[in-house]
Amino acid sequence: MSRPQQQFDGFRLDFPATLEDAREAVRSVVQWLADQKIQPDECQQWELVLAEASNNAVLYATPQQALLTVRIEATLSTSDIEVRITDHTSGFDWPAEVSLPDDDDSEHGRGLFIISSLTDHVSYLRGQGHNILCLRSSRKSPPPPAEDTEATLELMTAEVASCYETLANIFRLIADAGDDVEPVALASRWLEELRELAGADFLVLRMASTESGRLPILGGVPTSIAWDSALDLRSSDAVESRAAATRQDIWFDSNTVFSGSDPLRKAGPHISGLAHPLESAGDLAGVLTVGVFKPSWEPSARELNVVRSLGDFLGALLHGLHRRDEANQARLIKRELQIAADIQRSLLPAELPQTPFVRCAAHLATVGEVGGDYLDAILLPDGSLLFVVADVMGKGVPAALFATAFHSLLHSHLDLAVRPSRLMQRLNKALFPELDRADMFITAQMVHVSADGQNLQVSGAGHAPLLLSDGRQIREVCADGPPLGVAEDAAYHDFSISLSTYTHALLHTDGLSDVVSGGGILSREALHSWLRGTAAAAEDAGTSRDSLHRLHRSAVEAACQQDDATFMIITRGAHTLSATTHNSLSHAKG
Repeated sequence: MSRPQQQFDGFRLDFPATLEDAREAVRSVVQWLADQKIQPDECQQWELVLAEASNNAVLYATPQQALLTVRIEATLSTSDIEVRITDHTSGFDWPAEVSLPDDDDSEHGRGLFIISSLTDHVSYLRGQGHNILCLRSSRKSPPPPAEDTEATLELMTAEVASCYETLANIFRLIADAGDDVEPVALASRWLEELRELAGADFLVLRMASTESGRLPILGGVPTSIAWDSALDLRSSDAVESRAAATRQDIWFDSNTVFSGSDPLRKAGPHISGLAHPLESAGDLAGVLTVGVFKPSWEPSARELNVVRSLGDFLGALLHGLHRRDEANQARLIKRELQIAADIQRSLLPAELPQTPFVRCAAHLATVGEVGGDYLDAILLPDGSLLFVVADVMGKGVPAALFATAFHSLLHSHLDLAVRPSRLMQRLNKALFPELDRADMFITAQMVHVSADGQNLQVSGAGHAPLLLSDGRQIREVCADGPPLGVAEDAAYHDFSISLSTYTHALLHTDGLSDVVSGGGILSREALHSWLRGTAAAAEDAGTSRDSLHRLHRSAVEAACQQDDATFMIITRGAHTLSATTHNSLSHAKG
């Protein structure tokens, strides 16, 4: 059960919506009335009224509504006692006339009759999401003696002066924040101001961050104290942790036993003060701790008002600045990623080359804006074709940078394309120093197809096998050299194959299947079955590409798994170009 809030002129208590907590809340209200010198018979009357009212507030709560707290508030004036009960049930319609039920055994309506009979005024406000029951009766106990008017006037004058001073400081703080000063500098400057205004010896300001469960320090004075850089909220016995968890001020003095991990131990053995939670839009924004190097601290109303009011505003302002900086940074990163994606896409061929004997179509998909998958199809001067599929380890910008470097080096050494193994060796030597420094590698596959479409040579660098089919069987060509970047002097080999009987070939990265990774989307058997059926149906390259794309997308949605996935379909034979083949390279971003 939560404690009464200190800044309410009366009694206020939030309690869970259970009968046991409701009974405890009623006892707390009655005890408060007794503490205010209300006579016992009047307290007993209110106890009966509140028992019925609080029961109504919790009995009809749904399981979801029961998760919300009920609030009970009590105030005293010179003439009246008023109690408000706020609940979050669906409420009910208050009858126009409250009377005892006809059936003596019926409990329905009896509580409302008791409430109405024992109070002078009852109103029930039924709203959207919450209801308020207001009860008021004239005081039967005499009020305490009238206050000293002169003393009260002096106190009010001091409070007005304090409010004016706080308001003036808030305007100064807003002006400082408008100078586009860094949050750390702003916090340091105003912690010094707060220390002087509050008559304190030390202050520590911790602000919430994106890292869950920790409150990093934003500033602390004096700087000579080696304050802990971050507060671990899991240390629930620390004073500041308790303030953050309860969202209430936690006072401490020389009688407080600090745990061994409490950061406030850094301030010294004999300290006193309070840890004040800071909130912004209902969220925990941080904790401001104020104290003195004395066994006890009794701040004046003005000093306490400065700590709470100005501290709250400083916390909300810094929290807003932090959110603004995060949003700006996110927009900047998103824009940079979009530019990187545009650059990466510009390196891919707008259309894949087609010859009278060889057709091809491909699809490239990245999970984010940019990725490490790469593909290319190059028409060489002698009419032959070089097909390349590569996969840089990892995702995002680092992978995309190496994919870009791979592209540049590939096009710089096309004189070696008729011997894919020699081209692969050249790329490995050029990329090895940077890949080794970044602890990354690239798997790749290169396929050279002769101009007449009758022969191919394939060389691989740790990549998935090349799949060939004649419509009846599948052949896997495992040209397994080591990935690029693993060994500087790695050897690669060419595997020559006659295409006289094969009509369809598939190159792909391991994001498409589990042939290499063992944890992909489509199984080896599923890919074999698809390619065998595609070849048997004599589908052209574009149609084959689209059917495999649909198959892969369905598998991804079913498995709730994503990865960069790239594949290329090569068909051999004198086919007429289809409408889909004209759009031979498709892109997608997951």
